[in-house]
Amino acid sequence: MSRFTFYIFVSMTRLKEIWNRLDKGFLVALAISLLAVWPFISRASLPQGTDAELHIFRLHELSLLVRGGELYGRWAPNFYHGYGYPIFNYYAPLTYYLGLGVELMPRLDAVDGVKAVFVLGFILASVGMYGFVRDNWGRRAGYVATAVYIYAPYILYIDPHTRGVLPESFSFGIFPLALWTLDRVRRGEGRWAWVTAVLTTAAVILSNNLMGLLFFGMLFAWAVWQAMSGGAAERRSDSTTPRLFFALLLGLGVAAFFWLPVILERNAVNLNTLLGAGDNYDFRTHFLSLRELLAVSKRLDWGATQPEVVFNLGLPQWVLGGLGVVLLLAQRVKQAAHVTFFALALAALLFLMLPISTIVWETVPFLPFFQFPWRLLGATAAMLAILAGAAVSSLWGDEAKAGWRTAVFVALPLLFALPLTQPAPWPDFGDVFTGRMSEVEHKGRWLGTTSTADYVPATVDTTPQRNGSVVAPLYRDQPPDWVNWATLPDGATVAVETVTPLFTRYTVDSPKKFRFRLFLFDFPGWQARIDGQRVETELGRPEGFIVIPVPAGKHLVAVKFGSTPARTAAWAITITALILTLFAAWRLPDQPQSIHANRFTRHDRIVLGVVLGITAVTIFLLQPTGWLHHSSSNYVVETAETTVFVDFGKQIALIGYEAPVRQASPGDEIDVVVYWQAERPLDITYQAFVHLLRADGSLAAQSDKLNPGDFPTRQWPLDRYIRDEHQLQLPPDLSPGEYTISVGLWVQTEGWRLPVLDENGRQIGDNYVVSSLEVR
Repeated sequence: MSRFTFYIFVSMTRLKEIWNRLDKGFLVALAISLLAVWPFISRASLPQGTDAELHIFRLHELSLLVRGGELYGRWAPNFYHGYGYPIFNYYAPLTYYLGLGVELMPRLDAVDGVKAVFVLGFILASVGMYGFVRDNWGRRAGYVATAVYIYAPYILYIDPHTRGVLPESFSFGIFPLALWTLDRVRRGEGRWAWVTAVLTTAAVILSNNLMGLLFFGMLFAWAVWQAMSGGAAERRSDSTTPRLFFALLLGLGVAAFFWLPVILERNAVNLNTLLGAGDNYDFRTHFLSLRELLAVSKRLDWGATQPEVVFNLGLPQWVLGGLGVVLLLAQRVKQAAHVTFFALALAALLFLMLPISTIVWETVPFLPFFQFPWRLLGATAAMLAILAGAAVSSLWGDEAKAGWRTAVFVALPLLFALPLTQPAPWPDFGDVFTGRMSEVEHKGRWLGTTSTADYVPATVDTTPQRNGSVVAPLYRDQPPDWVNWATLPDGATVAVETVTPLFTRYTVDSPKKFRFRLFLFDFPGWQARIDGQRVETELGRPEGFIVIPVPAGKHLVAVKFGSTPARTAAWAITITALILTLFAAWRLPDQPQSIHANRFTRHDRIVLGVVLGITAVTIFLLQPTGWLHHSSSNYVVETAETTVFVDFGKQIALIGYEAPVRQASPGDEIDVVVYWQAERPLDITYQAFVHLLRADGSLAAQSDKLNPGDFPTRQWPLDRYIRDEHQLQLPPDLSPGEYTISVGLWVQTEGWRLPVLDENGRQIGDNYVVSSLEVR
């Protein structure tokens, strides 16, 4: 036998051993997630118009940094009109580096990288939730928990598709995985469990700023609960509790390279724009009602620019998770102390999403940074999933029928979520390059992949206007030109050499000393050297640009983005934590992992068959026929309460509305939904209004939208409609009587309204009455 043949034989034998030891239940868990990831793996590209677009450009920027030699660049040099800003110093990096592994492959790009991370998040969520629940309540309970979690509306559709928030969506995958690995440490398992527990804890923190904070806090609270409750004491030695907290501490330490500079350098950037006051970023405007939480998801309309989203938890999630709470109160669940923690966490999360928690949000300093209380839907779904698994593990009854019972419990979340597995088709994203990103900034959609000027250096007093000479190289895939050529002295010359994206040399020759001005935001870490000697830079006000005093003569001016004491200390902590993790793993006994039945039983085959059956019917029958979604077209909204066609100036058509309330009292809030569609490409940004009018035509109450449907009219497509929601707040002193509700469009900056035209093109008004209202 040749050496090569011997190696092949050993490798195959080893793979066979691994396969034999593998719990085949993981394959069922992955099959459960197949329908959730199908839109990503069956369609090319990714949609525009969601936050996924931002993450694609961030990944592309990171790729340019890494390809240019900056392995962990904290500064994005091409963003913010080429002036750069420190987005990577403050934004969790894990998803971008995972996507980078795909983006660097031949023939793949940033779109493929982002898509791969979305899919990976679902896979990790399935593996982690199944593993944790299986270890505590059994394999079949793990199947149910996986289905309940993956097909929760927020996990399945709202976060990855409607919002497109890659880091947050991925955090929902890494959290159950971290919980599972830490639970294995709690159970006293050996080196592999220890290392994975530390690394997944770090991954939780590195996945998303806000969810990392929330989920690390929940993991720590869970560890404290375990220490206090003494659960499963018979299965762990006295050393496992300290080991659990040590794993959490080391995970925090491994992630220090990210979070410590965020804390210590928080005053170096503008973070105030992350907090709103009465606007979209004010948490007070995003609480949910109990009715919303209990609502059933609707079929999506492919004819809408943004299909109507119901911020709910899902009916099966409520039923199965609620069953866990009921059985807990009835003392009929296994590991009651363990289940109690998740029931209490569920109650806390539900409370924080309701308006009654306003005082808590106003009191706890960091909570307003979450902006949207409904962000907690993902964590709440995880709690419901675990409770569901604990519940059904107590309801098997006749073992002969357990497989079919499990299949029913697994099928319920899938069946109720089928409409959400059908996101509207998206066109090809197109090529990703820095010039395209710069053009998006030029159109005003965002700056530096953020829409609220967050993370801009605090020394920027006035945001500078776009400078064509700075961004022109970006359209040629070259670095921005930071030299302020107009301020050079007569006779001065500058030769530019880009060493890395964050290191540039300037050979300067000037007949006199001068201040060398760069179109580059100053920020801690930027250093300047003249002929190898460090020099102090000056600050160019009010734009916050770097200014370097340069003496007369010929000199080599080097400008480089380097470290700071905070970043150096952070890396030292990270390296120390990694060393301690490996040292502890070396010292730990090599205890065998928990052995679970890996035989594929009849019950498992039943569950797998039902899951694959639902998946196949959906993909090959229901999806092609379009039964799972609406397809509004030709100025007709299939879901509208009332459909009309009202022509506003041959520009925009009112094609439907919903004003179901006919009677109200002073102080009430009236919901009105208006459906608009562009009749032609629009070059004006129109505003929408909904007015409550008295009998004499005077205004009693109003709701105005700067961008109808939160979508600027200049960006409206011609083939899809806009759903525009309004809330009319009735004055508390409003007199009883009959009122009318009218809608219209106007240009706020100029004060004129679009006319309402009849079928012959003649103006018949400037608003349209959609309903009457009786105030009692």
